[in-house]
Amino acid sequence: MTSTSNTDTNKWIKWIENGIAEEYINYHNYNEFKNVQRIGFGAFGNVYRAAWESSDTVVALKSFEIDNCIMKEVVNEVEKYTINY
Repeated sequence: MTSTSNTDTNKWIKWIENGIAEEYINYHNYNEFKNVQRIGFGAFGNVYRAAWESSDTVVALKSFEIDNCIMKEVVNEVEKYTINY
């Protein structure tokens, strides 16, 4: 990865961290989930099925590779669904 790619990747990661700090992205610890099972994968990472321990609600979890293009796509997807009041 080039220095420019590292800088860009850090920019996207900082955007995500800021979203968590500003509470428009919810962050959950891995240990909040049980019965985690990998159900799929793709170019950007893996998809898991799990039960949210606090409510037994079944959820899908997605993990991502740390890569400039992937982080940029994650940010773009979150921005699409973010509502500014």
